[in-house]
Amino acid sequence: MSLKWKIAYLVLHPLFKWLFGAKVIGKENIPPHGPYIVAPNHTSFWDPPFVGWAMCPVETYFLAKIDLFVHNKLFGALIKFLHAIPLDRKNAIKGLKEGLRALNEGKVLVVFPEGTRNRTRDKILLPLKEGVAMLALKAKVNILPVFLYESKGSYRDWILRKRQLAIRFGEVIDTSGFTYSKEGIKSLTKELERRLLQLAKSNPT
Repeated sequence: MSLKWKIAYLVLHPLFKWLFGAKVIGKENIPPHGPYIVAPNHTSFWDPPFVGWAMCPVETYFLAKIDLFVHNKLFGALIKFLHAIPLDRKNAIKGLKEGLRALNEGKVLVVFPEGTRNRTRDKILLPLKEGVAMLALKAKVNILPVFLYESKGSYRDWILRKRQLAIRFGEVIDTSGFTYSKEGIKSLTKELERRLLQLAKSNPT
Protein backbone atom coordinates (compact mmCIF):
# COMPACT_ATOMS: atom_id res chain seq x y z
CA MET A 1 0.00 0.00 0.00
CA SER A 2 1.44 3.36 -1.07
CA LEU A 3 2.06 6.25 1.33
CA LYS A 4 -0.75 8.34 -0.16
CA TRP A 5 -3.17 5.44 0.31
CA LYS A 6 -2.09 5.03 3.93
CA ILE A 7 -2.68 8.74 4.53
CA ALA A 8 -6.11 8.57 2.87
CA TYR A 9 -7.00 5.61 5.09
CA LEU A 10 -5.88 7.43 8.24
CA VAL A 11 -8.08 10.40 7.25
CA LEU A 12 -11.13 8.28 6.41
CA HIS A 13 -10.94 5.76 9.26
CA PRO A 14 -12.11 8.09 12.06
CA LEU A 15 -14.87 9.38 9.78
CA PHE A 16 -16.37 6.04 8.73
CA LYS A 17 -15.54 3.87 11.73
CA TRP A 18 -16.00 6.20 14.70
CA LEU A 19 -18.21 9.07 13.53
CA PHE A 20 -20.47 7.16 11.10
CA GLY A 21 -20.24 3.77 12.86
CA ALA A 22 -19.79 1.90 9.56
CA LYS A 23 -19.79 -1.90 9.59
CA VAL A 24 -17.66 -4.01 7.22
CA ILE A 25 -18.84 -7.58 6.57
CA GLY A 26 -17.17 -10.33 4.54
CA LYS A 27 -13.72 -8.76 4.41
CA GLU A 28 -12.26 -12.26 4.23
CA ASN A 29 -13.70 -12.46 0.68
CA ILE A 30 -11.40 -9.67 -0.56
CA PRO A 31 -8.52 -11.10 -2.64
CA PRO A 32 -5.26 -9.58 -1.36
CA HIS A 33 -3.87 -8.95 -4.82
CA GLY A 34 -5.19 -7.88 -8.21
CA PRO A 35 -6.10 -7.84 -10.91
CA TYR A 36 -9.86 -8.04 -10.40
CA ILE A 37 -12.94 -5.81 -10.55
CA VAL A 38 -14.87 -4.63 -7.51
CA ALA A 39 -18.55 -4.14 -8.42
CA PRO A 40 -20.69 -2.30 -5.82
CA ASN A 41 -24.20 -0.88 -6.01
CA HIS A 42 -24.30 2.92 -6.09
CA THR A 43 -26.67 5.26 -4.24
CA SER A 44 -24.51 8.06 -2.81
CA PHE A 45 -21.46 10.23 -3.46
CA TRP A 46 -20.10 8.68 -0.24
CA ASP A 47 -19.82 5.28 -1.97
CA PRO A 48 -16.36 5.61 -3.61
CA PRO A 49 -14.50 6.70 -0.45
CA PHE A 50 -16.49 4.18 1.60
CA VAL A 51 -15.48 1.32 -0.70
CA GLY A 52 -11.87 2.51 -0.81
CA TRP A 53 -11.70 2.67 2.99
CA ALA A 54 -13.33 -0.74 3.45
CA MET A 55 -10.97 -2.35 0.90
CA CYS A 56 -7.80 -1.26 2.74
CA PRO A 57 -5.03 -2.39 2.73
CA VAL A 58 -5.87 -3.32 -0.88
CA GLU A 59 -5.25 -0.24 -3.03
CA THR A 60 -7.99 0.44 -5.57
CA TYR A 61 -8.53 2.39 -8.78
CA PHE A 62 -11.92 3.87 -9.75
CA LEU A 63 -13.78 4.66 -12.93
CA ALA A 64 -15.42 8.05 -12.24
CA LYS A 65 -17.63 10.26 -14.41
CA ILE A 66 -15.68 12.98 -16.15
CA ASP A 67 -17.90 15.74 -14.66
CA LEU A 68 -16.14 15.26 -11.32
CA PHE A 69 -12.86 16.29 -12.94
CA VAL A 70 -14.26 19.22 -14.92
CA HIS A 71 -16.55 21.19 -12.60
CA ASN A 72 -14.07 21.46 -9.72
CA LYS A 73 -10.44 21.37 -10.84
CA LEU A 74 -9.07 21.01 -7.30
CA PHE A 75 -11.38 18.11 -6.47
CA GLY A 76 -10.64 16.56 -9.85
CA ALA A 77 -6.91 16.73 -9.18
CA LEU A 78 -7.43 15.16 -5.75
CA ILE A 79 -9.43 12.16 -6.96
CA LYS A 80 -7.05 11.67 -9.89
CA PHE A 81 -4.20 11.59 -7.37
CA LEU A 82 -6.18 8.90 -5.52
CA HIS A 83 -6.49 6.72 -8.64
CA ALA A 84 -9.76 7.95 -10.18
CA ILE A 85 -9.94 7.34 -13.95
CA PRO A 86 -12.18 9.72 -15.97
CA LEU A 87 -15.08 8.12 -17.81
CA ASP A 88 -17.03 10.18 -20.34
CA ARG A 89 -20.44 8.51 -20.74
CA LYS A 90 -20.76 10.05 -24.20
CA ASN A 91 -17.49 8.38 -25.23
CA ALA A 92 -17.03 5.56 -22.73
CA ILE A 93 -14.52 3.65 -24.88
CA LYS A 94 -11.55 5.77 -23.76
CA GLY A 95 -12.37 5.35 -20.06
CA LEU A 96 -12.93 1.62 -20.50
CA LYS A 97 -9.58 1.33 -22.26
CA GLU A 98 -7.90 3.05 -19.30
CA GLY A 99 -9.70 0.67 -16.97
CA LEU A 100 -8.52 -2.26 -19.05
CA ARG A 101 -4.98 -0.96 -18.91
CA ALA A 102 -5.16 -0.77 -15.11
CA LEU A 103 -6.37 -4.38 -14.96
CA ASN A 104 -3.65 -5.52 -17.35
CA GLU A 105 -1.14 -3.88 -15.00
CA GLY A 106 -2.45 -5.99 -12.12
CA LYS A 107 -4.54 -3.28 -10.45
CA VAL A 108 -7.82 -3.63 -8.54
CA LEU A 109 -10.50 -1.62 -10.35
CA VAL A 110 -13.77 -0.40 -8.79
CA VAL A 111 -16.60 -0.03 -11.32
CA PHE A 112 -20.21 0.74 -10.35
CA PRO A 113 -22.20 -1.59 -12.65
CA GLU A 114 -25.37 0.51 -12.55
CA GLY A 115 -23.46 3.27 -14.31
CA THR A 116 -24.94 6.04 -12.18
CA ARG A 117 -26.39 6.64 -8.73
CA ASN A 118 -29.67 4.92 -7.94
CA ARG A 119 -31.88 7.82 -6.86
CA THR A 120 -35.10 5.78 -6.72
CA ARG A 121 -36.87 4.93 -3.48
CA ASP A 122 -38.15 1.48 -4.36
CA LYS A 123 -35.57 -0.14 -6.66
CA ILE A 124 -32.76 -2.13 -5.05
CA LEU A 125 -30.73 -1.87 -8.24
CA LEU A 126 -30.96 -0.01 -11.52
CA PRO A 127 -30.56 -2.20 -14.63
CA LEU A 128 -26.89 -3.14 -14.79
CA LYS A 129 -24.75 -1.91 -17.66
CA GLU A 130 -22.58 -4.49 -19.42
CA GLY A 131 -19.29 -2.62 -18.92
CA VAL A 132 -18.19 -4.60 -15.85
CA ALA A 133 -18.74 -7.96 -17.55
CA MET A 134 -17.10 -6.76 -20.75
CA LEU A 135 -14.01 -5.51 -18.91
CA ALA A 136 -13.75 -8.64 -16.77
CA LEU A 137 -13.96 -10.99 -19.73
CA LYS A 138 -11.66 -8.90 -21.91
CA ALA A 139 -9.02 -8.75 -19.17
CA LYS A 140 -9.74 -12.31 -17.97
CA VAL A 141 -10.23 -11.26 -14.35
CA ASN A 142 -12.77 -12.14 -11.67
CA ILE A 143 -15.41 -9.88 -10.11
CA LEU A 144 -15.92 -9.11 -6.41
CA PRO A 145 -19.61 -8.22 -5.83
CA VAL A 146 -20.21 -5.66 -3.08
CA PHE A 147 -23.38 -4.26 -1.54
CA LEU A 148 -23.62 -1.00 0.40
CA TYR A 149 -26.48 -0.61 2.87
CA GLU A 150 -28.04 2.68 3.96
CA SER A 151 -25.49 4.77 2.08
CA LYS A 152 -28.28 7.00 0.70
CA GLY A 153 -29.69 9.76 2.87
CA SER A 154 -28.41 12.18 5.47
CA TYR A 155 -25.06 11.47 7.13
CA ARG A 156 -26.60 12.86 10.33
CA ASP A 157 -28.59 9.63 10.64
CA TRP A 158 -25.32 7.67 10.73
CA ILE A 159 -23.87 9.94 13.37
CA LEU A 160 -27.02 9.63 15.50
CA ARG A 161 -27.10 5.86 14.77
CA LYS A 162 -30.60 6.09 13.25
CA ARG A 163 -29.36 4.08 10.27
CA GLN A 164 -26.59 1.48 10.05
CA LEU A 165 -24.10 2.26 7.31
CA ALA A 166 -22.64 -1.06 6.21
CA ILE A 167 -20.83 -2.79 3.37
CA ARG A 168 -20.80 -6.49 2.57
CA PHE A 169 -18.24 -8.19 0.34
CA GLY A 170 -19.62 -11.26 -1.39
CA GLU A 171 -17.77 -14.27 -2.73
CA VAL A 172 -15.72 -13.66 -5.86
CA ILE A 173 -17.41 -14.47 -9.17
CA ASP A 174 -15.16 -16.79 -11.16
CA THR A 175 -15.48 -15.56 -14.75
CA SER A 176 -13.53 -18.41 -16.35
CA GLY A 177 -16.78 -20.17 -17.30
CA PHE A 178 -17.99 -17.23 -19.39
CA THR A 179 -16.87 -16.44 -22.93
CA TYR A 180 -15.95 -13.02 -24.26
CA SER A 181 -18.97 -12.80 -26.53
CA LYS A 182 -22.30 -11.00 -26.65
CA GLU A 183 -23.99 -13.91 -24.89
CA GLY A 184 -21.17 -14.35 -22.41
CA ILE A 185 -21.27 -10.67 -21.43
CA LYS A 186 -25.05 -10.81 -20.96
CA SER A 187 -24.85 -14.00 -18.89
CA LEU A 188 -22.11 -12.61 -16.65
CA THR A 189 -24.06 -9.37 -16.17
CA LYS A 190 -27.10 -11.40 -15.08
CA GLU A 191 -24.95 -13.42 -12.67
CA LEU A 192 -23.55 -10.23 -11.17
CA GLU A 193 -27.07 -8.86 -10.76
CA ARG A 194 -28.16 -12.09 -9.06
CA ARG A 195 -25.24 -11.93 -6.64
CA LEU A 196 -25.87 -8.28 -5.77
CA LEU A 197 -29.56 -8.93 -5.11
CA GLN A 198 -28.57 -11.89 -2.96
CA LEU A 199 -26.28 -9.65 -0.92
CA ALA A 200 -29.04 -7.05 -0.63
CA LYS A 201 -31.23 -9.60 1.17
CA SER A 202 -28.55 -10.05 3.83
CA ASN A 203 -29.06 -6.55 5.23
CA PRO A 204 -27.18 -6.44 8.56
CA THR A 205 -29.70 -4.01 10.03
